[in-house]
Amino acid sequence: MSSEKDDVKAPVNGESEAESLTDSNEDPSLEEDDAAVVTDEELEQAEEKLSEAESDSGDAETSSDEDGAESDESDAAEDESDDEGEAEEPGQMSLLDHLGELRIRLTRAFIAIAIGMLACYSFAEQMFDILMKPMIKVFQDQAAANPVLTPEFYQDFGRALTQLLADKGFAHSEQMQLFTDSLQQALMQVTQQGHFQYTYPAEAFFSHIKISIVAGLFLVSPYVFAQIWGFIAPGLYSHERKWMIPMAVISALFFTAGGLFGYFVVFPFGFEFFAGFSTEGIQFTPKLNEYLSFCLKLLFAFGFVFELPLFIFFLARMGMVSSAGLRKKRKYAILIGFVLAAVLTPPDPFTQCLMAGPLIILYEVGIWVAYFFGKKEKRHLKKQAEEEAAAQAELDEVAAEAEEEAEKA
Repeated sequence: MSSEKDDVKAPVNGESEAESLTDSNEDPSLEEDDAAVVTDEELEQAEEKLSEAESDSGDAETSSDEDGAESDESDAAEDESDDEGEAEEPGQMSLLDHLGELRIRLTRAFIAIAIGMLACYSFAEQMFDILMKPMIKVFQDQAAANPVLTPEFYQDFGRALTQLLADKGFAHSEQMQLFTDSLQQALMQVTQQGHFQYTYPAEAFFSHIKISIVAGLFLVSPYVFAQIWGFIAPGLYSHERKWMIPMAVISALFFTAGGLFGYFVVFPFGFEFFAGFSTEGIQFTPKLNEYLSFCLKLLFAFGFVFELPLFIFFLARMGMVSSAGLRKKRKYAILIGFVLAAVLTPPDPFTQCLMAGPLIILYEVGIWVAYFFGKKEKRHLKKQAEEEAAAQAELDEVAAEAEEEAEKA
């Protein structure tokens, strides 16, 4: 076995030696020990690989520069999106967050009303007289229009009584005029029932408390409306939230204007109408608690009704209503106005008309408010379309200039 292997290996070794001798004769460098063998084809392949590596490195550098620019742009975009996210973060709230926010806002509003009530309680008696004054004036007007005893009677009675007492040696004749005036007022109240009555012992005290609460609410109404708008703010855009404080102040002004309208306009006509049904057999003697509840209900009702133009302004700015749509739905608005007046006022047609009339007028004012400030008005849409067209034209012009510069380059 070993001899056959040697016979086989011998010529192979011989051939390899012969080939090595021939190669050494052709290339002398191969005679050196441990010399590397490199052919022309391998050199060409190495040069091609080197050129490809250089081109790849250049592309990698350009791509890295582009990737760096893109990464910078993406980082800037992410920063902007983060800033926008932080700006819009209040709008992203869950239901529990909204309930918690509502609880906080209501708590602040109630605390403010309590502070306003404490501040107004010192003037409760003066405000009580002011609130009673419209009804008392109606009693006085009716007593003067239908006197049981004429003013001439009191004048003649005073002169005769003064002369009689002076003859008897009465030493206080100068105070007789005060006595006759007081007697006249007392008899007028007795004959016309021009006073209020209460049956519950603490009713007058709680009436002063109610008046203080209502006065405190009107006093701190800007803060209360600020809390209301603060609760609505998470659903608004950032550029719309800057109107929150002005809207709170305007809301308070409209609310107060509605209460003043009810006191100076509606109360005199309404009370005169209701008191006109009293006759000799039917005397009108209002109960203090019922009269006070009636007055406060009307004050609140007219205060909220006067918020209608502001409510329409808010919807118009959001693009939910337009003046044309409000005009088309005018008949429905009139019907809703009478229904709302029936709900907010006592169940009598006269008071309903006194509220429905201003409500319809305020609706017409709201139409003009939507016309001037609405987002969906034709003139505003036309202006917006023109602005968008101008912006698009500028973009096209910039793109065309960039293409021309690229062609020149």
